Amino acid sequence: MAANRDTLSRWAGPILTALVAGAALTVQWGVITTKLDHVEKRLDELILEARSLRTEYKEIERRLSYLEGRANGRSGP
Repeated sequence: MAANRDTLSRWAGPILTALVAGAALTVQWGVITTKLDHVEKRLDELILEARSLRTEYKEIERRLSYLEGRANGRSGP
């Protein structure tokens, strides 16, 4: 019986360490996943803003081209 108790106490430390490490990895994985979700959401927002700005920029270019065309048409022969 004493030998059984010695074996159990010898393995209790590594088993407890493995369980705590597993729990820590699980918690850390959850934190990382949550942060990556926030980063993904922000990147999606930035992509939408970039598309909106690109559309607005093209609209300004179109208007400018139209105005330049009118100005060149007036000053022409």
